[in-house]
Amino acid sequence: MSDSKTVDDLNDQRNLGFMFQKSNDHNKAAQCFIDNIENNPNQDKIYFDFLCLATVLNKTNTQLSAKMIEWVFIKRPELKFAYENPQKSILSDVSLFSNTIARDFKYNEQLAELKRLSKSSEYGDTVRLFGFLDAFHGFKQPEYGDAMQRPSYHVFPHLKAQAFHPLSGFSWAENVEHKFEDIKHELLQLFSQNSSIKPYIKEANTGNTGLDTLANSLNWSSIHLIQGGEYRDELLKQCPVLSSVLKELPLPVLSGNAPEAFLSVLKPNTAILPHYGLSNIKLTVHLGIDIPSDCAIRVGNDTHTWQQGKLMVFDDSFEHEAWNKSNENRIVFIFEIWHPELNSIEIEGIQAIMKLQNEFNQSAQLCDVDSLLQETKNVCKNNGK
Repeated sequence: MSDSKTVDDLNDQRNLGFMFQKSNDHNKAAQCFIDNIENNPNQDKIYFDFLCLATVLNKTNTQLSAKMIEWVFIKRPELKFAYENPQKSILSDVSLFSNTIARDFKYNEQLAELKRLSKSSEYGDTVRLFGFLDAFHGFKQPEYGDAMQRPSYHVFPHLKAQAFHPLSGFSWAENVEHKFEDIKHELLQLFSQNSSIKPYIKEANTGNTGLDTLANSLNWSSIHLIQGGEYRDELLKQCPVLSSVLKELPLPVLSGNAPEAFLSVLKPNTAILPHYGLSNIKLTVHLGIDIPSDCAIRVGNDTHTWQQGKLMVFDDSFEHEAWNKSNENRIVFIFEIWHPELNSIEIEGIQAIMKLQNEFNQSAQLCDVDSLLQETKNVCKNNGK
């Protein structure tokens, strides 16, 4: 590691910990960082020591090490990105090493699961699936199908990159449009109650300054019937026709992330500025509910207007924006579907990857100082036997 000192110019206990770490005396190194944590009355100053502790634990308990790192990054995101500092220091070195430990743990766990699935699979080629995993964890460059396609979370290679998709490719579309009047009646009744309407963007942390201007604003609002895979039964019961339709759709099921289905309301003279969706593994579907004039959506280089009672299918991993220049609300119902070019084993593999990813993230979120210290002491005790 770099000899340049930051982080309060270190201290004797930290220096001793690094010395023991270099000599591979992991238990003594861990104890130095534990002492620093337990004896520091300022809780805001303990997170760097937890990162140092995690790099030591990587030699003896990789899972605990990775979980501790993820917990620190949740609590202090600036430590996650400290490695980007062009002025090398102990802090940037520890940040880089910690990122590598956490990434490798998640990758290896997910890779093992994909190998298990591919050996037992009867559904064909898995080359794209392994390429997806490598790009997801940064071991290779993502492969984009179009210059305007830049999903903010992950990209699956060699899927058809097309801004708008024709309805002729979706056998379920006719049934949805056929039941439009009932669906519209149910949703507008729900909208008239007002109690379930929330700002679509709750906090200004999207990474997109244009979208952040709509944070906590009812200018772009929603009523979620399904959110992050959680079904809002009290709302779905009020929409029996829509609920039955949703059950027939190829909704993507992803742990802690999908499906999503919601009413989206864009108020008069409101614009949603250009942005990208999370991934190209899903397509976005809009059903026009109440559509005034002077409103439209651009996806990639193509601009379309909504039509009442008609479906629109597009890939939101392309840059897209929407606007309502009228004096009335624009109301659409939105849900997602799997990209139709994904095969069965690819869908199963994506689900396995995201399940493990979500479980790892949740385990880190549930951590606290005392539990992590106790786990560490138990590991050190067992290593000392």
